[in-house]
Order: sequence, then structure tokens, then C-alpha cells
Amino acid sequence: MLLIPLAPISARGEDGDEVTRSLGLSEEQPDGVSRLPRPASLIAENVTVVTADEIARLNAHTVADVLQTVPGVQLDLLQTPGAILLYDILGSSNRHIQVQIDGVPQNFVSSENLAHVGMIPVQMIERIEVINGAASAAWGSALGGVINIVTKSPVTERGAAGLASASIGRKATSDLRGEVTGSSGGFGYYLTGGTIRSDGVVPGNDVDFGHGFGKITYDFIGGAKATLGVDARYADTGIMSSARYDFFETGAVRYLNGYLALQVPLSGRASLEMTGRGGVRDAEDRRGVLSQGLLFFNAQAREVHQGYTAALTLGDARLGVKTGLEFERIGVTQRELVRHVPGSDADLTLTRYSAYANGTVTVGRLSLLPGVRVDHLNLLDDPISATMGATLRLGESTLLRGYAARGYSLPLISFYGSANGQLQHELQQVATVQWGLESTAVPYLWLKGMLFHNNVWNVQDYDYQAGIMRTQRQRRHGVDLELRTSRWHGFALTGAYTFTDGRNPKTGAELDVNQSGPRHAVKGALSYDNAAAGLSCVLTGNYADWNVGPAAHPVATLFDLHVNQKLLPARDTSPELFFSVRNILDAKLYQYEFRQTAPRWFEIGGRFRF
Repeated sequence: MLLIPLAPISARGEDGDEVTRSLGLSEEQPDGVSRLPRPASLIAENVTVVTADEIARLNAHTVADVLQTVPGVQLDLLQTPGAILLYDILGSSNRHIQVQIDGVPQNFVSSENLAHVGMIPVQMIERIEVINGAASAAWGSALGGVINIVTKSPVTERGAAGLASASIGRKATSDLRGEVTGSSGGFGYYLTGGTIRSDGVVPGNDVDFGHGFGKITYDFIGGAKATLGVDARYADTGIMSSARYDFFETGAVRYLNGYLALQVPLSGRASLEMTGRGGVRDAEDRRGVLSQGLLFFNAQAREVHQGYTAALTLGDARLGVKTGLEFERIGVTQRELVRHVPGSDADLTLTRYSAYANGTVTVGRLSLLPGVRVDHLNLLDDPISATMGATLRLGESTLLRGYAARGYSLPLISFYGSANGQLQHELQQVATVQWGLESTAVPYLWLKGMLFHNNVWNVQDYDYQAGIMRTQRQRRHGVDLELRTSRWHGFALTGAYTFTDGRNPKTGAELDVNQSGPRHAVKGALSYDNAAAGLSCVLTGNYADWNVGPAAHPVATLFDLHVNQKLLPARDTSPELFFSVRNILDAKLYQYEFRQTAPRWFEIGGRFRF
């Protein structure tokens, strides 16, 4: 707060409106597979955007490193880069959060609907857009929120450009990556690939992760654009290991996805988007006796998916509507190869037909933002999702926004390890209300605050002692706050606070930490940028109070420092050295002794651009 009166200019969340570039939003033809053709002042939801430049300053390896800094998002643990982890948004667990890359879903339906954000590399990412709260009217199964990842477009007006990067840290933790991009005539290309390997920053958490991504675009005469993308990733990782309990767990994940998108402007106020996508997702969960190296559980799952969408946009961002049709098919094959646990073998196919419409009606300073979506599912009840949002601009510096929505999330359609082998086919649903404001009325300071209240029913909870799956109702409410200061002599400060109160509405009892996330969470960062010297530094802090028993270490503050130095500051293609130290204070944070957060560790590396 001491920096506020010293800042020379007014603070903004981004350069200009905070999320003007988010969700592919603009008054012009969008440059990606977007769902909500609205500028920032016409978004009712609580949205946070992280750009490629911000990701680079964090020396991030995967999307998990980035989400650690996003307000409202909490990771249960951040251990070795490329490892498996869980996460939540405003208390909603990862099974209720839709994750997409260029419109391709990343969630494993058969693995509790989990998307492995720790296995999505950041090099290919242009921006990450996080919607905190229900967004089913536009995105489908998104009871708790959306993590939408938009990849980089080919560089224009250059035949070839690229980057090579390498880093090394504790326990032989290495990150090797490269990219090449260019364009000629109407064609453009972007290719990237790399590996992350480690002996395990935390014992038993070793990683062998490889990835590759490619995109080819073609711009037609008349403004139409075609995009072909392919994404391949594999990871073998140790999940946990405990000599005390003579137990270990390892996992493997494979992704192979592809998509073809076509955008066609029909007129000055109409455009058509068509996409086709498909791919294969594989997951393996192995558990065994550490002293003997014997497996007592080995579950494997494969999902073959395909989907097709067509969307028509009419009007513009202030008065218009976007309607669309979607089809999705997911074939699931699941086996347990050691004990043949009841319920672990499954062969099923989920199909979904969807129709949606989202619009904007603006009258003066007031904008109304209605939306509706209807899904037909072969294995489940047919959900109807709806939203009604509004924004009201109070002068040039303050914006009120809010919305009420009804949404849904897919249940545990199939799961291995169930004692009774039952399949859960009842949708999990939410009714939510959020409202708040965004303002730069205080000089040199940007503020955003949102209050939220969620009622969720048919929430699934597995009782391991009784060996049964239960459903219950949950109520979560709280507040999500953000602030950013203007830069002063290169320094800037950001901060965020999230309070979440989760209760059983029937008994009033507080929800378990695994059902509601941390009760108190604080995030902050102090950054310094000196373009003339080619130096940038970011010190981030993350406090979480997981509110669990005294046997754990549920409360801690994790600090990370990232330093980047260009060797030739005047050149855009200057070689760059970087250095990171994570968990500076070597804080302890864990719910279980055998699954602890990573200790203090160092990393050094370099980047070369051409």
C-alpha cells in the first residue's frame, strides 16, 4: 500500500481493459475458438487472464506453475514439474472444472473427470483464461469453472523464427524445449516440443515427460481462415512413496489430440465457425508394496473421443448473439489387471448432442447477458443450463458486474476400485450467484472484488470405510478480491485474497477440506522490470489454510523468486539467462506425511532466440 501514492500513472489490470483480449474477445473477428464474443466491459463472470509474457517471467514449466499464482485457484501440492496433482476453483474440485486447449477438452471422464494441468507445457501457450464459477451455458460440463488455454499463432512477416531453452535444477530436474514459427504467403506454422525429466524433487515423485505441438494456418482471400493443430504428450511419473507405510504409487498419462477449425466471415456482422476434433487419452494407476516392488493394483483406462461444432455469430459485441450446435462421443475402456477389483472393468460410450445461444443486449451503460444451453446425453439425465448476467458502467473508472447461473458437471460415470462396482449416472448440478465490481477510481490502483454463493447438489463423495458412493448437497459462499498497483520505478505489486466457507446445508457442518478447498488463501507478487537493463524479477507468495487435522501441516506460506536477464537488452533476440528458487523459506505443507510439498530447490537456465 505504500507504493500506491508514489505510482506515476493509473493502474489497470492489463494494458487497457483487463480482459479485452481474453476469450478471443474483440469487436473484430476472433483469432481463436471462442465461445463468448464480448469485450471485458461486457463479461459478467469473474475472469482472470495470464499472458505469455507473464508466464515467461515466472519461468514456468507447466500450467500448474501458472495456476499457483491465479486468484481463486488452489493446488493441493506443487511438487516436481510434470507430476500429477489436484486443484480447485473457489472450492470446486478439479472434477467440476472444464479444461480446454484450443477448444479440445482435456478432462478424463473415466478418471474422475480430471484434467492433468501439471502435464500441459507452457511454451505453446499464448494466454490462459480462468473463469471462476459456473459457466455451463457456454461451455457445457463446467459446474466449478473453466480453464481455457489458447495456443500461439504463427509469427507474421517472417519466414522463420524460434527459441531454444534449457534449465537444470535439484535432483537432475531438467526442462529442454524449443519452438520454430513463421509464415509465407497465406500459410503459417508453429511447432514446439521438449522434455521434462527429474529424479523427483520429492522422493518417489520422479518424472519422465515428453511433449510436442504443431499448428498450421492458412488465410484465404476474403478473410476465411483454416487451422490444423496436433498435440501429443506422454508422462510417466511417481505419485507418492512412503517407507513408513511400505507403499508406492506411480502413474502414466498419454494424450494425442488433433483438430481442424474453419472461420468464415459471412458479412460485416456475421461469421461462421466450424471445428472437428478427435484423439486418444490413456491413463494408468499403479500401486504396490515398496519393499518388494510388487504391484497389488494396476488400473488402465483409454478414452477415444471425437467432436464436431458449428457456431454462428450475428451482430457485434454490444448487440448480438452466438448460437451453436455440438456433438461429442467418448468411448471408455477400463481394466484392472492385478486383482480384478469389482467395477474396475468397463466398456461404455458417452454421446452428447448440444445446442446453445449466448447474447448481449446493451442499452446505454447497462448490458444484459443471457445464455442457455440444452444437452442430450445417452447415459445421463438431460441438463438445461442457463445464465443471466449484467454489467453496469459507473463512469469511466468503475464497472459493476454479476450473474446468476445454473450449471452441471459429469458424474463419476465409471471408476476403478469401487467395492460394489456401481456406476454413477446422476448429474452434479449447481445454482450460483456472483456479483461485484472492478474499479480504478482509487488513483494508481486497480481493484476487483466478487462475492459468490453456490448451492450444489448430487455431489458425489466416496466413503472408503463403508465402500459406497454417497451423494450430498453442498453450499459454498465467500469473497474473491484482487488488486494491482501501477508501476513505480519499475516496481509493481499485486495481491489477492479468497475466503471460502463450505457447509452441508442440512446439518450446517463445515465441509471437509477435500470438498471445499482452503478456507483462507492469499496470493501476492512483487515484480520489477527494467527494459533498459534487460532485467525482470518476480517474487511470488502463496498462503493457504487448508483447515485439516493437527497431524498434518495444513498452513504455510510458499515464496518463489524468478530472475530473468537479457545479455543484450537492446536486441529482441537477445540470449537470456534465468534463475529461480522455489519455496525460499523451505515451508512444510501437507495433509499426509507421505505426500509433502517440495522443499526449497534451485534452478538455472538459458534461452536463445533467433
